Amino acid sequence: MALMVRQKQSAMKPRLVVGSLLMILLLTGCTSVRTLAQGSSETPALEQSLAATSTEALASPRPSSTSTPTTTAEVTITPTASATPTASASPTPVTPTSIPYAQREQIFSEVWNIIHQNYLYPDFRGVDWDEVYLEYKPLIQRAKSNEEFYALLTEMVALLDDRHSRFLAPSAATFEDAFSTGLESYVGIGVRLVPRADGSFIQEVYPDSPAAQVGLQARDRILAIDGELFDGGSDLYGPEGTEVRLLVMSPGGEPREVTVVRRAVQGRIVPITRRLEGDIGYLKLPTLWVNDMDAQVSGALTDMIAERPIRGLILDLRGNPGGWNYVLTGVLGHFVRGNVGLFFNQNGTKPLMISENAGPDLRSVPLAVLVDDTTASYAEVIAGVLQDVAHAYVVGVPTAGNTETIYAYELVGGARLWVAQEGFKLLNGTNIEGVGIQPDEVIDLDWTTFSEQEDPHVQAALRYFEHLSLGK
Repeated sequence: MALMVRQKQSAMKPRLVVGSLLMILLLTGCTSVRTLAQGSSETPALEQSLAATSTEALASPRPSSTSTPTTTAEVTITPTASATPTASASPTPVTPTSIPYAQREQIFSEVWNIIHQNYLYPDFRGVDWDEVYLEYKPLIQRAKSNEEFYALLTEMVALLDDRHSRFLAPSAATFEDAFSTGLESYVGIGVRLVPRADGSFIQEVYPDSPAAQVGLQARDRILAIDGELFDGGSDLYGPEGTEVRLLVMSPGGEPREVTVVRRAVQGRIVPITRRLEGDIGYLKLPTLWVNDMDAQVSGALTDMIAERPIRGLILDLRGNPGGWNYVLTGVLGHFVRGNVGLFFNQNGTKPLMISENAGPDLRSVPLAVLVDDTTASYAEVIAGVLQDVAHAYVVGVPTAGNTETIYAYELVGGARLWVAQEGFKLLNGTNIEGVGIQPDEVIDLDWTTFSEQEDPHVQAALRYFEHLSLGK
């Protein structure tokens, strides 16, 4: 689960908007702090997996028309002047870079102090954080380029090894911001991929894209590009009008070769819905990272039940890396109400409260939830809450067990720091971190190698609904 914080130096009093989790904090020297909860660890690449990496920073605020804060609290963070240990090394002259020396010192101190004051784990997961300061300060002083400076900060934060906290250079932060819109615009073939050992799994093919025009479909695998094994890298990109030769295999089929002409692609990350046999609804939720994903889900469910009622709903969270807190609560609002869990940090606890939303109320509809080992963060929270509170039937394999809430701190120069600051427990007391959600029915098969019609997890969910029907 990832919570985002942005900071900006100002005379304003710090405030936290809990409902939309937009928090504006003032920490000395930081650029801005905004808190939105999320659930992933790195930014996925455009034509790569949304699930293979965990992303958690989104610069764009959610549209005001859909923002519905529930409560407001005032929060003050006062940096402790004595928190920074005294370095034994004297400042060392450095080769000039585009980042002034004083600013470099400021950013380094801010990163260290923010973690020192706010990190979820008082023992820093066994890392001597004071010693880290003494070790990295002289290295920061001697950095000969921006790249080396940012690489050192990335390395320093990575010592926490919690799968959520991380430092992003300005270029990476900019990419995160673009990703949060859910819009993709580039020159390529128009697919989203999940790199796998046996080829890159096509998660989605954009309509009217070059890939769609040659018949590529979701669940196909790209095995090779221009005769070379494909590892999910950037080879699909290239100048507009150029050809790329792909070796592709569909589930149950033989490898085949197709030639695709690259062109400008505009795609949008959206939920996928369909109606299965017996009026069972199916909702594939690829990420919680997109700013308006909760509104998209509400619209998709509204359209689904407008046709006619559904007897059950399959919520597919496989490969979902998590995302924003307001998307989490917006999605859950269709299925549960009230207090459904508890966030905790070093200073106390706060409930995860779910209120009514504008979309359809499906609390009486039986649920099955599909998960796998790449279901992470807030996607795990959704699965756990629905299993615990809504008595959803969970199918698949245990989830990633990576559920800390992280806060994103905007730093001078456009860099960003994500810090794990909160944990989460279900109402039954279960802490999902390091454990994951345990399915009611474990099916340890690679679902990506099956066609949609033969997907073993979907088939298990349909059997569950059939049993419910027979039991009435």
